[in-house]
Amino acid sequence: MAKVKRVIRCFQCGAILQSDDEKKKGFITEDLLSEKNIKEQRVLYCQSCYEAMKDINTGELNQNVDDQILKILDDAKASDAFIVYVIDLFSFNGTFKKPIIDKIKKLPIAVLATKRDLFPKYVKDETLISFVKERFEEVGIKPFSINIISAKEDGTYKELLERALVNRKGHDIYMIGDLTSGKTTILNRCMKHYENKTRKAIRVSEYPGTQTKVLQIPLNNSSFFFELPGLALDISVVGKVERDVQKIIIPKKEIKITSAYLRTDESLVIGGLAAYSLTKGEATSIKFYSAEGVESKKMAYDKVDQFLNINYNRRSLRPVSDNFAKFADFDIFEYTMENDNKYHDIAIEGLGWITFLAKGQTIQILLPKGCALKETISKIGK
Repeated sequence: MAKVKRVIRCFQCGAILQSDDEKKKGFITEDLLSEKNIKEQRVLYCQSCYEAMKDINTGELNQNVDDQILKILDDAKASDAFIVYVIDLFSFNGTFKKPIIDKIKKLPIAVLATKRDLFPKYVKDETLISFVKERFEEVGIKPFSINIISAKEDGTYKELLERALVNRKGHDIYMIGDLTSGKTTILNRCMKHYENKTRKAIRVSEYPGTQTKVLQIPLNNSSFFFELPGLALDISVVGKVERDVQKIIIPKKEIKITSAYLRTDESLVIGGLAAYSLTKGEATSIKFYSAEGVESKKMAYDKVDQFLNINYNRRSLRPVSDNFAKFADFDIFEYTMENDNKYHDIAIEGLGWITFLAKGQTIQILLPKGCALKETISKIGK
């Protein structure tokens, strides 16, 4: 796998921080630009901004999980419940909320991967299952089963319901997943095949001991199916932009594939939200996978910051978000690839991913601050 490091920039002016030349932009003393400060994700300012502000704050990538959701999952863990984990295949890059994983990793987990119809027909279900399986195993989970779900109505949902009722072995079922993962759609279609054989009613009510409302469906006189509220999209681009921008970046039909040929010091800019740049190494062909409404443009690497500033005002390349208007609103990460001659993906959660052949080059990614970024061996890109 590639070696990755975060490119640290001044939180105020956006300059890339360096400790080599005090006269150059972005200078910071070597002790502040330390490995410890970088690992702790401290917010740093260049010397010029520091002198003007006389203050240093700290910040980190947040993965907020409602404490009451965790309390509900404590019950699931204590009762050896069966977990149904719903993921969105397009947005899912294998980034999990650690508090959630810690609660459920020893329970039987059935994974339902939605939005299969967004992927090209040449991509086999087995390929997608292999991708999902690897991402879960990275965090110590061996799924009980993995099913790939398409948006169209068919007999899949009746089979899913019947299988879950058998595999739960008399225990409760808890359904979890991110907002927009498709939990509600799956449940609505499964309910067409559900038969209530108890005297208890289906209801939405506060889960015992919490103020969180959950959908509660009786399975028999002593066990239930609980649908939990969607998990926050706080590390996804979708959760950080306005609703009109969400409509652009969430695909509604088959994923668009944009091809580009990058030479050293060239970039592919993704609307006003991201950029993939080749900063070292031989020229590289890349494919960018995104929703149909996402626009991209190739340009010189040293023109990216200027373009993003102009594009924010002119909005000539979409999507553009008011939440990401200045350099301090973005992160930069840098991947130094191995020369393994394999296809790799670098995904920005909720926005899309690039696929390219790794030949020892350095790829730099600019993305909205706080969003998850992940590099993996590619499963579908060639």
